[in-house]
Amino acid sequence: MSDTPDILDAAIGALHAARATNSGRWAPAVEALAQADVVWCSGIGKSGLVARKLAGTLASLGRRALFLHPVEALHGDGGAVRHSDALVAVSQSGHTPELLRLVGALELPVVALTRTDTPLAALSRAVIDTSVPFEAGGALPATAFTVAVTLADMLAFQLGGEVRHPGGYIGAMSRPVRDYMIPAPLVPRDALVIDLITRLGSGAVLLEGGGIFTDGDLRRAVGRSPAALQQCVAELCTASPVTVEAHEPARVALERMERRDSQISVLPVVENGRYVGLVRLHDLVRAGLGL
Repeated sequence: MSDTPDILDAAIGALHAARATNSGRWAPAVEALAQADVVWCSGIGKSGLVARKLAGTLASLGRRALFLHPVEALHGDGGAVRHSDALVAVSQSGHTPELLRLVGALELPVVALTRTDTPLAALSRAVIDTSVPFEAGGALPATAFTVAVTLADMLAFQLGGEVRHPGGYIGAMSRPVRDYMIPAPLVPRDALVIDLITRLGSGAVLLEGGGIFTDGDLRRAVGRSPAALQQCVAELCTASPVTVEAHEPARVALERMERRDSQISVLPVVENGRYVGLVRLHDLVRAGLGL
């Protein structure tokens, strides 16, 4: 195993090199693609996989993007392409004949993910340089594939957009907090703690005018002194709790509850400066969310 190339070290070094090499190449590439009605992504073999991934990432960012196989495009599928579209052509070698024919046949703005000293680069309006200083895979494009797919993702995020992924875990984490919250259990500030015990089934109550009182607050207060049951809730509440906006993604609520020194299990949900509900860690976990 001592002769096995270090794939990770090679990838790390190649990605650092790619960052420096492409520092001035993003603006021309974005300009070539920004106004396209559809961004077509094309390539063959491993480069085709990069192109498919790029099309999927662009679509998830709200852009119209589709994979186009070079051979099938030359045999009819290219008829779907319009002059208002653009093409991203992916080829590590930059000499793929079918891709070069496609680029020549389509009179479109082309952004190439390839080496800069290739025929494909010469035919393109902008080039993202995918060359690598060392290929750990030897004849297999291991390092080159990692660099190409990373640069493709970088291109997608340079173009920007809003994440649109309604299904699965990503979709659940992106849904707004209001989809998971329960109605706000509001109580007067002068309510006695003993009268709130039956209302703490949801984990907490919210105080009119601001503040939260949780079942944990109840246990701690009574543990110190049973006389706490006769106190006003305002005297024992957390006056300025951590909150989350109703429109924020559920992942934000989850992070605010879990990524802290002492975990909290419920957050007040606010909208226009007022309490509108509670979001509970229990409900988010039941919905399949988690960190």
